[in-house]
Amino acid sequence: MAKKMKDFQIYKCPYCSCQYYDKNAKDGRKVGNPVLECPECKKKSYTPSILEPALISKDRYFNVRFSSLYGNLRIALIIIYAIFLFLLLIKRDLFLGIGFVGLSVVLYAFYELARFSHKKKFLKSDVYEKDIAVSLKRLADPKYAVMVIKNQGIEKQSIFYYEFKNSNEDAVL
Repeated sequence: MAKKMKDFQIYKCPYCSCQYYDKNAKDGRKVGNPVLECPECKKKSYTPSILEPALISKDRYFNVRFSSLYGNLRIALIIIYAIFLFLLLIKRDLFLGIGFVGLSVVLYAFYELARFSHKKKFLKSDVYEKDIAVSLKRLADPKYAVMVIKNQGIEKQSIFYYEFKNSNEDAVL
């Protein structure tokens, strides 16, 4: 299958102003290594649009990674709700409007069930574990960790915060 321009994210190097594409940005990648290397000058720069996986909570990781996956269903639900409002306010057809509300509630329930089961399955998968392991390996470098935490922050529900807190408690004991 041929790649399209929308499959890539365009970045501009802050050092040489070269524009380059991130081939890993397919499907709207928002988690991974936030430090990208320019293909021209070979200098590395921090990209705030990409989050370090070990610094964010599991819930945020899932929502960031799969936000585009469920976006179309959300739009469909909004359209159904708009049809309901149209039928209720303009056509004054209460029963048909209630039917559309019932349809939107059923679709939303399926949406949440599918999202929850997908999230549960993904968070137990090797892909998530691999992302976290690679992220923790990058964060083992103190300079890198300080730089990313300074730019991105660290959530208290994140894997890195848990490991950092436990390693400091062990050192005190």
